[in-house]
Amino acid sequence: MATGMLLPNIRIVEVKEPTDAMIEQAVEVTALVLKDDDSCFIWTGGKPELLPEFMSAIIRASWLCEGAGETYVALDEDGTLVGYSQWIPPGRDLWDSEDQRQLGYYDFMAKLSDEGKKYFEESLGNFFPKYLDEAFGMPQSQTKTHFCNLAMVRPECQKKGIATAMFKLAYDRAKQTGATLALSTGISHNVTVYEHIGMTLVGHRSWDSPWGEWRSWAFEWKTRAED
Repeated sequence: MATGMLLPNIRIVEVKEPTDAMIEQAVEVTALVLKDDDSCFIWTGGKPELLPEFMSAIIRASWLCEGAGETYVALDEDGTLVGYSQWIPPGRDLWDSEDQRQLGYYDFMAKLSDEGKKYFEESLGNFFPKYLDEAFGMPQSQTKTHFCNLAMVRPECQKKGIATAMFKLAYDRAKQTGATLALSTGISHNVTVYEHIGMTLVGHRSWDSPWGEWRSWAFEWKTRAED
């Protein structure tokens, strides 16, 4: 596994009970890193101003509901979040329970146009999961893998080993059950980032939408040898 030089003032820990400030910092980092991600532009129906609310609904659903996911954070010497990664364990999916959907999902969907809502539901509920199933070689792959929902590091803290350290914790957790780590990214320069961490590119595809083209690269990291 590739490793990097972790900044001496950074701590990587799993946080099960985040503060409101920590959640706000995670949303801020995410909106900053994903501002040029075409898939996020598409999934907000061409309304980039909805990106923070969209990301907040994802982050809170995975972080605040018991059993919905695990979150590893990178904290600086002042306790400020400078990066995090969220993972959904096998058997669960994003927004698969009412308590998750109550944490911002309905509010976000209500702000989409009818066209935006239709494309959101068709893509995330139909052809995007099918693409992931083909890439990972299994049906219902998002609920059968240790799926990385989000992984973000502040731009000024990138290339310092933070993402690698967080992924190592997730790898060790997934290895306990033999689950494969999986994720998708819509940003092309992330391809080399995830390959450096140790993941394998298994799929790539692009789609058209009413707001332009968007792309995805799918990665996996097996935690046990093939039979």
